[in-house]
Amino acid sequence: MVGVVRASAAGHVVMVRRLYAIAEQALAMQAEADGAIRACGIVGIVPSDVAVRLGVMLRGYGRLHYEAESVETALGSELADMRRDLLELLSYHLHMLRDAGDLVFSGRDVPRNGRFRLELAEGLGTRAEDLTRLRERLFWELCD
Repeated sequence: MVGVVRASAAGHVVMVRRLYAIAEQALAMQAEADGAIRACGIVGIVPSDVAVRLGVMLRGYGRLHYEAESVETALGSELADMRRDLLELLSYHLHMLRDAGDLVFSGRDVPRNGRFRLELAEGLGTRAEDLTRLRERLFWELCD
């Protein structure tokens, strides 16, 4: 077939392994990220070490996002879908971490922020479970 890119089995496996490794690293950091976000949902003054934890997690997830963006997915639409899902979840984590820090450490104390801080107390929520499911999908893709 002219103009159709055929994925080599070896190339596909390499790309799935890369995505799986990124998902594994993201999951390894997820409990710390969730804890830092939840810490921003407490009533009262949030300790300054939480800002440091948020910063470390932001840098880590930013690096993983950049890594996932560099994975070539022209090898197949299913792989492209999994990469897109991973990028979306990493972006969600990045936004939650950034927004938590901005809300708590900005010095702007407006009444509506109280509601948002209560939401932060829930951490990453169901999106954390989505990352676990995606990692499992990548694992089974490697086993096929």
